[in-house]
Amino acid sequence: MSELYKLRIERDLRPAYYDKFRCIAANCCYTCCKGWRIAFDKKDYLSLKRQNGTPELNASMKKTLRRLKKGLMPEYFYGEFDLAGGSCPLQRPDGLCSLQLEKGHDALPRVCKIFPRSEVYHSSGYLERSLSPACEGVLELMWDLSEGVDFVSDLLSKKERNTILFQEHSVLRNRFQDIRSKCIDFLQNRKIPFSQRVLLMGLALKDLADGETDIDAWISKSHVLEENIDGIRPLVQTDRSKVLPLFLSNNMKVLFSIINTQNDFTSVQDELLSGLGVQLQDDTLIASVPISPYLEAESRYKERFPNRDIFMENLMVSLFFHLQMPKCNSGEDLWKSYVNFCNLCSFYRFMSVMSCREGASGDKTELFRLMVCASRGLIHNSTRQAKLRDELFENESSSLAHMAILLRWD
Repeated sequence: MSELYKLRIERDLRPAYYDKFRCIAANCCYTCCKGWRIAFDKKDYLSLKRQNGTPELNASMKKTLRRLKKGLMPEYFYGEFDLAGGSCPLQRPDGLCSLQLEKGHDALPRVCKIFPRSEVYHSSGYLERSLSPACEGVLELMWDLSEGVDFVSDLLSKKERNTILFQEHSVLRNRFQDIRSKCIDFLQNRKIPFSQRVLLMGLALKDLADGETDIDAWISKSHVLEENIDGIRPLVQTDRSKVLPLFLSNNMKVLFSIINTQNDFTSVQDELLSGLGVQLQDDTLIASVPISPYLEAESRYKERFPNRDIFMENLMVSLFFHLQMPKCNSGEDLWKSYVNFCNLCSFYRFMSVMSCREGASGDKTELFRLMVCASRGLIHNSTRQAKLRDELFENESSSLAHMAILLRWD
């Protein structure tokens, strides 16, 4: 039996903008009360069953609260709100929650209390606090960070301090925080375009994935890589027109994987297909993805969003932290997490550009709508992320050269 390792956690770690988040409530265009599953554990289900308020609230609660008798992970999916018509029946026309207004914040299930926040006691040695990009209020915070994402740490209260146990003990895991910090340095190096930063990070991580165990030597070598892009130059010299069809096809596959399970976003699929002029076979198979409509959308995107690289950097650095990347259980897991990250970067870029497709408003509101769609379909579904990642490995498309195709933006 593996030995258990103890780690005492007495501090938190969070993006500095975490403290500034406030729910925009009635001003939210893409409310978290609509378009996806709102499920909770047994404790929250029983608490909701006991709520007693006005006749109107009681009637709504009776109508919306549903017990899940079968399914995966019953400890998390014990009950749910029945989203008849795609929205939570407890949501009022003004966007506010009738349960919270009448019974207070404590009456809400935990999922409604914390979203978009996440708190995880991690082997990094911190209670890691982060915000999901599936909320437009969070995206707005990232939009205004012209100097990039900074991180802060405070001592936890005695009540919050905790000791975690874990079995796996490896060089990579022991130095996770050092490795991640170096990765974020790569992602925030504004001397080169963002897509190339991700490739440089991958070039560095490949050594760890291949068995390098001297982390201090790896960090020193990474400093040199960060100042010299010669290592990735062959990866970015390919004529972009030759790799763009692969970029588009892969991202259309990701899009279909989301839309087919997110009923509220069905219209997004139709809008993007129309904007690209894509023809389908059998209603599901993509026959071809024309390049010119995407290039035209990209031209408008660059013109309308001059700060696009800063926003993308802030978004992906935040995502890297939120998903506790890179995974350091083993070299194999590390590379898998890097491939997953590249796939996410590629899809977010695709969706960003498509906010400026022909016929779309091409403004920040539309950009945020597509970012929320991407986040709710992927960031909150680790199974879907893993499936898309594993398909790249199965198709022998997990090399750094293929990641360069997914990241070939400019």
